[in-house]
Formats: sequence, structure tokens, C-alpha cells
Amino acid sequence: MKMIARQKLWLTIVVVTNLVLWVMPSDVIEQIVRDRPTLLGRYSRTHFYWIIGVAMFSVVTLYIDWSTGKEYKRRWFRVMASLMVMAPVLLFVDFMLRTPRPGHYIKDQIAYHRQPNVSVTVEFADRPKAAFTFPNAPPGYPPITCQLTTDARGYRNQTEIGQYDVIALGDSFTEGSSVSDEHPWPVRLAEKTTLSVYNLGMSGYAPLHYLASLKAYGKDLKPKYVVCMIYEGNDFRSAKTDRKRKKPSLSKRAEAYFKQSPLRQAIDGMLTGTLGHVGSSASVKGIEMIDWLPLRIPAEGDGKPYTFAPKQLRDLYESREQFEQDKHWLNPRGQITKIHEVCREIGAQLVVVFAPTKAHVTLPLVADRLPPEKVRAFTGMSVKKALPPAEVLLKNLLLRADARESVVGDYCRRESISFVGLTPHLREAIIANEQVYYTYDQHWTPLGHDVAADAIARSLMQNQVTQIDAPASHD
Repeated sequence: MKMIARQKLWLTIVVVTNLVLWVMPSDVIEQIVRDRPTLLGRYSRTHFYWIIGVAMFSVVTLYIDWSTGKEYKRRWFRVMASLMVMAPVLLFVDFMLRTPRPGHYIKDQIAYHRQPNVSVTVEFADRPKAAFTFPNAPPGYPPITCQLTTDARGYRNQTEIGQYDVIALGDSFTEGSSVSDEHPWPVRLAEKTTLSVYNLGMSGYAPLHYLASLKAYGKDLKPKYVVCMIYEGNDFRSAKTDRKRKKPSLSKRAEAYFKQSPLRQAIDGMLTGTLGHVGSSASVKGIEMIDWLPLRIPAEGDGKPYTFAPKQLRDLYESREQFEQDKHWLNPRGQITKIHEVCREIGAQLVVVFAPTKAHVTLPLVADRLPPEKVRAFTGMSVKKALPPAEVLLKNLLLRADARESVVGDYCRRESISFVGLTPHLREAIIANEQVYYTYDQHWTPLGHDVAADAIARSLMQNQVTQIDAPASHD
């Protein structure tokens, strides 16, 4: 059949579009540092899905366009009829696969929680999730068997009494991601003191959830202390972000529903499990940009390796003055103030604990062997504005490393809130060649939780001594 002008034009558009998608690679270096799968050694998942989607669309459109007259209309009808049949069938199958599977969380209120009274066992391996990873990727922390047990409220506790001395608020660092039931710092805190501790930590929580969980559950437990852990990595959120989390848009809800699709997850697992290994050992232009990671501390002997994301350096680059006026601090500061008000209402003492990121803790310990140009390129992956020269940037990163912690600490002291900064304690342990963070995961190892529990226990014991020694008031 002789092609008409319309068919020639569409064939050209289709061929060029598909060739561009195949020829144009993704940013493999960025995929590596974010620990995301790289398919065929050159494409991100999103890029590869576009390749597949456009190819399927191209085949269908060429099938339709490769005809004229009545046949052209018949092919349009066949395609539309097929879609009208296939779409409901796929939606029905997806729905049926979803219904028997209980969700990880019950999100019936702001203070969401896990399924109550369950116990699951998972094997945690500290290794990159993606096959294509750092050029010199050493083994991480040894594999660990994690038991996760929830109580009647859906939180990670193994005791049930009417009143607790301490309520622990926080996110995954408090709940205890990637560690077993006996490891989270609230459990270790109870063991190191004579205090009973109830863990209200939950993975994914932010300060607005800390406040909500304290109101919903913590107040009724009549604690003497409320220990609120603020994680530097993602607890600094704007009020706008909080509003979106409370009431996500229709597009966000649709996106979340799609991501939870068992069909999508099965296809994703199949692609990453097969194509993710293809080309994973190939050399990539610019890979030397990240060959300084993982950082081994100490450098000699059997020093422990640590990696982190570019975002953590971006956050360290912010000066103290900038952070004090940052909406991402002003909002959680307001939440801490409200938590403090609730504590005063119930007669409890608030203790704010600052949990630093891995980069915050480790970077100053290796200042003498950081490659400035590579650190600048790495930081630039998460910074939109222009960065200063490499030497200036590195100097500022090191000078400002403790800026956020000092701002939070100063605020707490002004408000008569007890404050515990964990950075010096974690650094001390790392210098002693103790692995407190996992290599490839952002969370603490069991030893990291132990270090945190020690520091918090000392603070609480000091508070108890201060209260006992304080002179009685005479009205």
C-alpha cells in the first residue's frame, strides 16, 4: 500500500520520538546516590516506563493509521472496544488483589498507627536496594532479624499499664525502623532507668503527628516526662506541607492509590529484578564524582562505612540566620510550643531530643580528606541555586554543620524546655569505631539507639536530681 502524506508524517514522528527516548539516558549518577534502580544500566524506572508506554502507544496508532477509508474507521472501533473491555477487567483484578491485604497503617485520624496486636518478622539487610550502586560499595552492617510487635493501640510496645513515667514521641527513629523490638531507644531507656516508657513513635510521623498522638493517647497515660525526638532529616516541614498531609489533593490521592496497586508493584518488581541487574557493572561517565562515598571512619583498619543523600548536604549548607527565619523551622517550632502547652496542662516535663542526619554527624569527622570539587558536584544534585566555589562551599558546610541543632537548642532553653543534642554522643561513638548508623539506610543501628538512650537517660536522671535538690517554695 502506498503511504499518503499524513502516514509518512506520523511514521516519522513515531520513529523519532521512540529513538530519542531510547538514545537519551537518565542521570545514572543521581539514580545511584538516591539508591533508585537503574534499568539496562542507563534508564530510571520513570524513563523506562515512558519508553514502554510510548512504544505501545506507537504500535496502536500505527495500526490505526496504516489504513484508509472504511478500514480506518473499523480499526478505530476495534481499538476503542478493546480498551473499553480491558480497562474494567484490569481495574476489577487490581481491586480484588487489594482487598484481602490489610494496610500497614490505619489512617482514621491524624495520629495514624499500625494494625493493633500484630507481630511480624522481617530480615533486614544493610545493602543498596539498587543493583547499580557506588563503584566501591563495601558490605554494610551485618544482616539482622527484626521482630515488630504492636499493642492494642497499634504502637510498638510490649507492656500495657494504666500510667507511664515517660511518653516517647517521634518518627521512625523513635518507633525503631530496621531494628527489632528490643532495640528502639524507648525500650533501652526503660532498661537503663527505673522509668516505665510508652513508645508513641511511628514511621512517617512529623511534628503535627507528635502533637496529635500526645493528645489522642499520651495525655491519658499521665506521664512525668514527654520526650519528643526531632529528626533533622524530614521533621522541618512548612505549614503548607502539613496542610497537604492532613488533606491531600485528589491528584495526590490518585497517585498514592496507583502506587499501591498490586499489579503495578508486580510489574515494577519484575522489571527491576531483571533489567536492574543488566549493565549494573558498566562504567558510567562521571562516576568518579561519587567515588569518595561511602565514607570510612576511621580511615584506617576496619573503619565503618557511611553513605548519605545529597539533600543532607543541601540542608547543612543553610546558615543559622537563614534557618531561624525558615518556614520549615517556624512551623515545627510552633508544634513544639503546642506540645509544651499540653505538657504543662498534664503536669509533665517536655524534653526535646535532636536526632541529626548521618551527614551532619560524619562530615566534620573526615574534613581533612573530603574532595571539594566532588562534594560540590554531589551537593549540587539537590540544590537549584548556584553554589559558591568548591573550597568555599566545603568550608561553609563544615562551619554550619551544627547550625540547626544550635537553633533548636537555643529555642528550647529560652522556653525552659529540656534539650538533648545527640550529635556529640554519636560522633564520639563513631570515632571509637562503633557503627551507629547503617551504611546504606538512614536509620540507627541497635548501637545507635543505645547511644541515644544513654544520652536521654542521663538527661532525665539529671532532671530528677535537680527537682529533688530544688528548694521548696514558700508562698
